[in-house]
Amino acid sequence: MDANRKGAKKNIAQKQEAKMLVDTGGGSASDSDLSDSEFQMVQFIDDPNILRVAIMASPEVTLGFLLAGVGYQKDRFRNYMMVESETPQEAVERFFLMVYRRSNIGIVILDYDTVKRLRNVMQRCHQLLPVLVTVPNKSSLTTYLDKKERNRRLRQRDAY
Repeated sequence: MDANRKGAKKNIAQKQEAKMLVDTGGGSASDSDLSDSEFQMVQFIDDPNILRVAIMASPEVTLGFLLAGVGYQKDRFRNYMMVESETPQEAVERFFLMVYRRSNIGIVILDYDTVKRLRNVMQRCHQLLPVLVTVPNKSSLTTYLDKKERNRRLRQRDAY
């Protein structure tokens, strides 16, 4: 049975490689004996060793990351949430805790306004993974930069 499993994995890998050759122009469609229906049957296995990125931010920031290819959806789970001012606090906290507790999430990107909303919840989070990264959005950019400059000045003052 182990040999059957290895043969099936090898067959899937060959089909994926043939599709990549056809898509990139590395070979013509006649070089491959695979039909389009066989390509549709190939499923990509979700590797549990791959860590994903989750996003909780304003629609503009979230959309930017989604356009960059960070979005992921499987089994009724999405790795992103567009947080607006009218989004209920309970929904924001519930999504954050769900993402924070998942084992395949390595980075959680939050915008400055969402971090302010989640401050109480984030104080209880002490795991090494996922890493929480704060990014500024349009409305909070000046506040974020002022705070960063103030912290830099305090560090310089303490260094002397």
